[in-house]
Amino acid sequence: MKRMTGRRTATRRNELTRTALAGASLWILAGAVSGMASAAEATGSDDAPLDDIVITAHKLGIGETRANSIVDAEAIKELPPGLDPLKMINRVPGVLVGSSDAMTGSFSMRLSMRGLNKEQIGVSVDGIPNGSTLSNGGTMPSRLVDGGNLERISVSQSAGEIGTPSNQALGGYIDFQSRDPAATAGGAAELSGGDVGYRRAFARLDTGEIARGLTAYVSYSHEQLNTWPGAQSGESKRDHVDFKMVKEFDNGAKVKASFSYNNLSDNDYDAVALRAVSAPFYKANFETNPNTDGLTDAWTGDPNIDQNNRKTRGIDSREYFSHIDISTPLTDNISFSVKPYYHHEEGAGWFYVPYVQLPANGQLYSAVAPGGKATGTVQECYANQYAHTASGALIPVAAVTYPGGTSAAALKAAGCPAAAKYQMNPASQWGAREASRRKGGYEMDREGGLSELKGTIGDNQELRAGVWVEHIDRAKTRNWYKVTDPKISDDYSDSGLYSITQDRHYASDTHMYYGQYKLRFLDSKAEVSAGLTYQDFDETYRSPVEFAGTRELSVHSDVLPKVGLLYHLTDSLELFASGSRNFSALPDSVFEGTAAIDSKKGIQPETSTNYDVGARWALGNVGFSVQGYWIDYDNRISIQNGNPDGDIFSRDATTTFLNQGGITSRGVELTATAQFGAVDLYGNYAFNDAFYKVATPAEGIAKGDPVLGQPRHSLYGEVGWRPIDPLRLMVNARYVGRQAGTYGAVQNTVVAGGPAYYPREYMPAYTLVGLSATYRLDDGWTGPLHDTEIAVNVDNLFDQHYLAGIGMELTTSNPLTSGRYFLGSPRTFVVTLRTKY
Repeated sequence: MKRMTGRRTATRRNELTRTALAGASLWILAGAVSGMASAAEATGSDDAPLDDIVITAHKLGIGETRANSIVDAEAIKELPPGLDPLKMINRVPGVLVGSSDAMTGSFSMRLSMRGLNKEQIGVSVDGIPNGSTLSNGGTMPSRLVDGGNLERISVSQSAGEIGTPSNQALGGYIDFQSRDPAATAGGAAELSGGDVGYRRAFARLDTGEIARGLTAYVSYSHEQLNTWPGAQSGESKRDHVDFKMVKEFDNGAKVKASFSYNNLSDNDYDAVALRAVSAPFYKANFETNPNTDGLTDAWTGDPNIDQNNRKTRGIDSREYFSHIDISTPLTDNISFSVKPYYHHEEGAGWFYVPYVQLPANGQLYSAVAPGGKATGTVQECYANQYAHTASGALIPVAAVTYPGGTSAAALKAAGCPAAAKYQMNPASQWGAREASRRKGGYEMDREGGLSELKGTIGDNQELRAGVWVEHIDRAKTRNWYKVTDPKISDDYSDSGLYSITQDRHYASDTHMYYGQYKLRFLDSKAEVSAGLTYQDFDETYRSPVEFAGTRELSVHSDVLPKVGLLYHLTDSLELFASGSRNFSALPDSVFEGTAAIDSKKGIQPETSTNYDVGARWALGNVGFSVQGYWIDYDNRISIQNGNPDGDIFSRDATTTFLNQGGITSRGVELTATAQFGAVDLYGNYAFNDAFYKVATPAEGIAKGDPVLGQPRHSLYGEVGWRPIDPLRLMVNARYVGRQAGTYGAVQNTVVAGGPAYYPREYMPAYTLVGLSATYRLDDGWTGPLHDTEIAVNVDNLFDQHYLAGIGMELTTSNPLTSGRYFLGSPRTFVVTLRTKY
């Protein structure tokens, strides 16, 4: 394998070297310019008082022509340190975030917004696109910025401001904004501990102004958390480094340079069924026992049992993310900005299986010849189950049943999945058990840039024009290693590599162009913005062990309009409305494996049309907003398996892709906030009606069926109280209504004696209550330290059993495997000591 990939590795190394040299050149240039620059005002810091910020306006999104909410620094500070940044937005109306533990979540992390899921929502960090949000091979925002360095989170429940860079934002956009360095030298530190082995240490050093207008900081954090079911044998570990430098010039120009490093290893949670009737087909179900996902903790030596051991499955990931933000005025009325970025990711997903997945030709790597077919594979659970011919091929031995009349079920019970397909030797001839570690490797290099020219005409007109370009090289492999001794552990050696069944390579290019005109009139009481966006996407794909040659696709959007209106009826009351047309590039899955396109036109990109209308009122420390929305999502890509019994690893499954109808999502969101002396209140309610527009019988979907995993009703409220100046208490509660878990009533073809049809499943409604308390110590007690606080957070105070979300990508049309869910986290305590120095 190393010989085969040496050229690719060398090429990738050269690309990394060029990128590093380019980055170093920019750093040297910034330093040189810094030395020649005249004195500049120091940058702001997170120590600056918030008195000038109208917190009510922030929370309600006042001044925006679209639905928008801000989670500011004060709200972030109420949350436990180390909390996944996505979970910080659970207080925003229309947003639902959940995972199987209270702090983190990768495979089990679920995000939805107004009826759309996380792969249809745009995400960025400091305005730089996050890329895919898949847990394995994608990037969650927690890997690009530490929660301890977040300044604010901007959540647009519509499709975001024009120019937001994403090729998946059909509805909703989230930007995580990191803090700038402090103007004075100092730093901050946090130590946290809590339930299920939670530990976190965080330290940041601010340099202050080290040269004229130049400030910087560097931070490091380490955190870990055990999985909560059973003996807590699983573990999530993360080490993270953030660096940021800001240089301000007298003429108003500014340069920001950021770098982050993240190293993650994670044993996550498995999906469960809802109903007890599904028990034979799942490791666990919520109805029988809501405290387990069925994964095991102790090693037994039997691979058929140990394939469910929690430590055998998980992901490793290492990432480097850097970007530079340069903005400068060209004239009094024109400014220019450019944001180049680079992102490297590498890692693997791990799985343990109780067989050896042998290639039929006995070769480690079998490239497909032009016009040929991929080499098939066979499963071997015991040594000597298959005979090798002189050419190295594997053939079943002569048919022998043991004992006489042995059934397929008995063979399966012997511990060999799908053993009924193959002839077994008599038990006396069985060899030692065999097992494999399956490594799903991935690697990505993502580089791009954003550039914008902005100008004003007088005091009331503004023009913007910009471009976003991005190139991605990705690789995905699936390597099989023979386990050294399954009786002892799942350990393997590199020399145990015996088969490579995937060697996938992707190269994609995205180009987006946009322009916007904004006009304020009626003495600036009214504002209208109108913009146009165009986007194209090209991708090539090759997988030498699955097919010969290269597959290509090229798609582009229409010209996409985006319009916003804002009108101030009074100084305290404003009305807004917006509309946008949006585009999503095709997913990689339409390329892969045995994928077939069942359409003369091929697969068309998914699109959406989003409308918002609402009113916001804020007077003093009291505010209220109401907003309604309508989303039409079209060209939904449906993925169907034409041979449900096929083995995807042996490449005899047939996957077909279709554009089948879409989704309509409509609703209303209400938000209120108030402060009365030592008490502050915040709450929101969301009604969401999301349904499928077209019947797709192959999936069991009827027209009008509810979209999976979308509650019609959700409610959030919090009350904060400061009885004495050093002490702040807060209680919050979140209600989530029931959510559809299966597409509809499905005919029973599985369980003898069961009902003719299984009705649609619904995830039960739930209410979670949380508490937090913060006590600030007197500076006289802490010597050189200041702003020292002790904080306590309790999540799920009453230890409610609930389902945190549905794995929509795991659903099928089988009545007993259509609903796959993730358990919600139990009651979790976290205690934190934080200080500044």
